[in-house]
Amino acid sequence: MIDETTVAASVAMLVHRELAEDGVGLWALPWHIRRALPEAGDRQVREIAAAVLEALVAAGAAIGSLDETTGTFTPWETQGAAESAMAAWQALGRDPNIGEVAWIARMP
Repeated sequence: MIDETTVAASVAMLVHRELAEDGVGLWALPWHIRRALPEAGDRQVREIAAAVLEALVAAGAAIGSLDETTGTFTPWETQGAAESAMAAWQALGRDPNIGEVAWIARMP
């Protein structure tokens, strides 16, 4: 059985590698987590995703918004960005879809 810590670490590493190429939508986190831990409930998926976001921010990634017209990434204030993204996800009442809630990007 795979534990939450192992899933969080592997998803964080996977997303960190993806960030070398492009931004990653928040929707990718539950997608990866649910593939690795299919029996996880919604709350457990959000808890793991919150840990992943915190790890990514600690490693220098930014959470923010992507302008659909220009493709410009606008980072949110680092302090509280993960909490803001998770609160918006919780407010959806479901996993985010492509383009919803937030994006994650590696900052120069």
